[in-house]
Amino acid sequence: MQEEIQQRAYQLWEADGRPEGQDQAYWFKAASQLAAEAAKTIKSPSRKRAPRAKKAIAA
Repeated sequence: MQEEIQQRAYQLWEADGRPEGQDQAYWFKAASQLAAEAAKTIKSPSRKRAPRAKKAIAA
């Protein structure tokens, strides 16, 4: 995972023109992006609704 973050951070840094002194900002931005992408692949458990109670018919 650390290598993936490093590669993504480098890509972001290069795309922004290689600014100096912002290595941590790019590291955290890359980690955040990768975490968001990973979270999209996680399937949430399907929630089944409880059956509705039948209404009593008034006579």
